[in-house]
Amino acid sequence: MNKHRLWLSSLLVLTLIACSRSSTPTKPQQAAGEKPHTAAKTAPKQLASPQIIVHAKALNPITLQLTFEKPLPPEDLVLRHARNNFAFTAGLSIRNVPRLKSGTKSTYLIPTTVQKTGNRYILTYKGNTTASFDANPLKLPFAGVKQVSHDTFEVESFLSQRVTDYQNVIADTAGKRMGLSFELDDHNRFQGKSYQIIPSLRDAQIFVIPKGGNAIITASYVPHTQSTDGRQAPKFRLPEGVVFKPGITYTITSDWATIDRNNLLAGKIAPLQIKAVKRFTPSAVEVVLAIDPKDEVFASRSIVLAAPNGHRMKAIYRENSRKGASGIFDVQAGATLENGRTYAVQPAGAWAIANHVKVRP
Repeated sequence: MNKHRLWLSSLLVLTLIACSRSSTPTKPQQAAGEKPHTAAKTAPKQLASPQIIVHAKALNPITLQLTFEKPLPPEDLVLRHARNNFAFTAGLSIRNVPRLKSGTKSTYLIPTTVQKTGNRYILTYKGNTTASFDANPLKLPFAGVKQVSHDTFEVESFLSQRVTDYQNVIADTAGKRMGLSFELDDHNRFQGKSYQIIPSLRDAQIFVIPKGGNAIITASYVPHTQSTDGRQAPKFRLPEGVVFKPGITYTITSDWATIDRNNLLAGKIAPLQIKAVKRFTPSAVEVVLAIDPKDEVFASRSIVLAAPNGHRMKAIYRENSRKGASGIFDVQAGATLENGRTYAVQPAGAWAIANHVKVRP
């Protein structure tokens, strides 16, 4: 009996020892030469600090000058992004991308829609940075107007009168302006003289009032014409189908500019003469005028190329492609010029004439 009890006691002790060994955690075996494994530590993501607006000031009814704490990244200088990034109260909006002023690290010129006198605007940048500024009622000064075609006129200003196009004072075009580039200080002065800045006129409009008529005609800015060939003379075009009537006086007015000589006596302006049209690529042609116009007269113009079988293709001027008397026009709708085929040239509208001009193989 005692032997049996002793045997049971020994069996119980062995069982307890086995259980304690099986419950003890064991480390995984490490291969020879392998470094001990440690849990990877993930660093917390650093959120980009919001951009801070240091100073905001309206320079005139369509120009805002903004100084940021640091330069804007390149992607913020794309128009579709800029339109989302800049939000204003009271219906104000930007018209084109911010442009860095020459000689600064983070001061930008921003063209806006027309600010209303007496308004204080609040700007929110990317939804988290705000600044406020008062509308500036000081309109941009222009010297006079001149008719340049049957449906287009220009409004001229002069650097000598301390009015400068923005392209003369921005970093993007510094040193590329035929000697016209210069740097303005924080107060927009150069050599002790203050300057007014004409911003990008993209989507800008101006009003035309015929004498004796009650209807006000809205003319729209012609892209890429505001400062070319050394002149500050942006072009404005009447609505499609509307032309100046010779002998009628028109008054040009604006809610963002003052014009000293703002009456225009319309005359009969001879259309441009197309001397030749040459193949440039399978999808583009080079249009050559008889005389160098020394101005951006091709802007927003188009021609029609007609094949003998009646097929017609439209070609539109390629912006900023003019060199002297010639400019490049791109064929639209994916069409191309067929090899060996001759095309007759017809200007779209009364802006030019092309007597017996053909695009030859």
